[in-house]
Amino acid sequence: MFVKADNLLSRAIIKNGLSRQVEAVRICDFWEEAIKEKFSDDASRKSKAIYFNNKTLVVAVLSSVWAQEFQLHQYEIIKEINKRMGKVVVERVRFEV
Repeated sequence: MFVKADNLLSRAIIKNGLSRQVEAVRICDFWEEAIKEKFSDDASRKSKAIYFNNKTLVVAVLSSVWAQEFQLHQYEIIKEINKRMGKVVVERVRFEV
């Protein structure tokens, strides 16, 4: 009997308790994608999603100017990340310079 590889992977992730970590990595990746779409490739190099915990995404930025720019658009970006996740997972973004 053949089983799809993605089904095996999904079961292994759940069995080993890694689903939250995998979700956090996906959220961090979606930050970069959302920034590229909203701003540019150059802007995406000005920030890096560090980690996700308790519905808060923590993002490192190169300067306070970029932190302010991203802060102005954070709700649009949060909405886009949640849309990509298929559910509301991110409620806040915290920026660290």
